[in-house]
Amino acid sequence: MNGIKEHGFEPHLSSFPFGELHDIRNRNRFISETIQLRKLSLKNLNASQYLSSIEPYIASELISAQNYTEIKALASHFTGGITSFFGFETRLNSTDARADYLFAVSSQRGEREALAQMFTNGSLPEAFRSKKEWQNIGKFAAAWANPSSELYHKVLGLWFEFDTAVPSETPVPSIFLQIPSLRIDTQEDIQKCRWLTQTALPLLIGQPLTEKMEKRFLHALQQLPQGSSVIHVASMLSRSVAGVRLVINRIQPNEIISYLISLGWTDENNGLTTLIKEIENIASRIVLHINITENGVDQKIGLECAYQKDQYSLETRWESFFDYLIQKNACTSKKKVTLMSFLGAEQDDNTSVFDLTSYRAAVRLQNNDFSAALVRYISHIKISYKPNHSIEAKAYPGIRLFGKNKTNIEASYQ
Repeated sequence: MNGIKEHGFEPHLSSFPFGELHDIRNRNRFISETIQLRKLSLKNLNASQYLSSIEPYIASELISAQNYTEIKALASHFTGGITSFFGFETRLNSTDARADYLFAVSSQRGEREALAQMFTNGSLPEAFRSKKEWQNIGKFAAAWANPSSELYHKVLGLWFEFDTAVPSETPVPSIFLQIPSLRIDTQEDIQKCRWLTQTALPLLIGQPLTEKMEKRFLHALQQLPQGSSVIHVASMLSRSVAGVRLVINRIQPNEIISYLISLGWTDENNGLTTLIKEIENIASRIVLHINITENGVDQKIGLECAYQKDQYSLETRWESFFDYLIQKNACTSKKKVTLMSFLGAEQDDNTSVFDLTSYRAAVRLQNNDFSAALVRYISHIKISYKPNHSIEAKAYPGIRLFGKNKTNIEASYQ
């Protein structure tokens, strides 16, 4: 989630339709909707309209027409200005043209409030609202939007991640909380983490953390190498395995193994050590993903790889990363081609070249008076490692709304 890290057209459909979009009526409807979308300012699109606006750039080898229709149907439930930052997750060593859908809700630009209203204005179907996981998300959203709540000031954004591998009329997302950098260096810091372990996570999962789980969580923060910190905490609500995902930023590659060992993890046959050394020569940013359970750290480790500094659609270094993964049998040549061709930007002012220096993330703009650009890029690639197994790689194509106002504010990026 690091690159997709800063928060983020078919409204009549109430469930996932099945079947390919091959008939003339559907194609004509798509053309008509695309023309209508072109007349709208990019900054005023809702979640489903964003998806429709980029559909011409989605190769069928990347996301099939059926899968994309399912994703748009899901997105149609999320109305209003709930997001300006979304993306997909695609498996690189698979020819299956399916992708997971994810979007961010920022604490800025009214997105947080739009999320809370979604649970009260009837836009979310009853089938969703009847599930306990969605009820917990609704309670969390209400607390987050309350200015008197501690969550209002602590949670910077939420990521919703939907697994669309098995289509469902009532999908349950995994939820990533974006938080201010978190680590424990003193006894006082432990108390500063209690809002997360005793309020935020229990509210999201619908029950308190066990004492053993909280201790594991705090221990993982206490063992962090100097300079590193947790930037996302996730509850994988869509999965049966209990636990908490930690996303750790600014950890040096040569510190990852010793950190994992301090948590009880073992690098069998130095497999992860070798992998990290290889990746270190290609990517300039590695973010660590670990799953904390009552029994310790899960054997599966995630390495989120990207480049400093973010160049979004202008980034050219992904080519060599894909070539490395192809050599490791972790990526197909076709996936490389389709992802590289996805890069680009569409701008309100219709200029042909996207000038990154004149734009900044839309959620950082104080008002709605700006010219927008919808940027298509590769946020990051995540490599999953498990001892004595082949590595798995997933790419995260991201779509983000940028803007430049009349005073041409100088962009600042993290």
